[in-house]
Amino acid sequence: MAKAILSAMFSGLRGRLGGVVFRQRGDLTIAGPRPRNSGRASTPNQVAHRERFRRAAAYGQSVLADPALRAIYEARTGQRSNVYRTALTDAIQSPVIDTLETEAFRGAIGDPIVVRAHDDFAVTGVTVAVKDAAGTTLEQGVAQAAAGAWTYAATRSVAPGTTVTIEVTAVDQPGNATSLSRPVTV
Repeated sequence: MAKAILSAMFSGLRGRLGGVVFRQRGDLTIAGPRPRNSGRASTPNQVAHRERFRRAAAYGQSVLADPALRAIYEARTGQRSNVYRTALTDAIQSPVIDTLETEAFRGAIGDPIVVRAHDDFAVTGVTVAVKDAAGTTLEQGVAQAAAGAWTYAATRSVAPGTTVTIEVTAVDQPGNATSLSRPVTV
């Protein structure tokens, strides 16, 4: 990419001028060709991606308007970025569930179910549900964060030899959710 030092006349320039589009990235003014429409119909994946980006952009705007959320994002925004871009990126990325540890779950009250999850910004909550073979929820609750993991303590006993499904859901600040389930025989 070529770099040119332009006169002060171009400082802060944004928008389209003929076939050239000007953008701002921090203190830099970037010029590029105008995007072209191919004339083809959008694929379902493209439509879904645009909708996801539209929702992320709306979230970014809502963060700018909310002083409490804005402060959270300002604390994590680097020098070459801004609050809006940090929030938009967070809204596009869903959390990732790294591990679901069920080895210590034997069906007794208090048995732990441990979830390790991460997000590009922060995982704000993890819920755990224990379901029977028919899919009926036997118990459900919020896991507690400690030492880099989320731990849920069972509140109901399960008969030995029973197969249940442990379903966990991790949520980030914008509300993106990722779920993972695993059958466990106690």
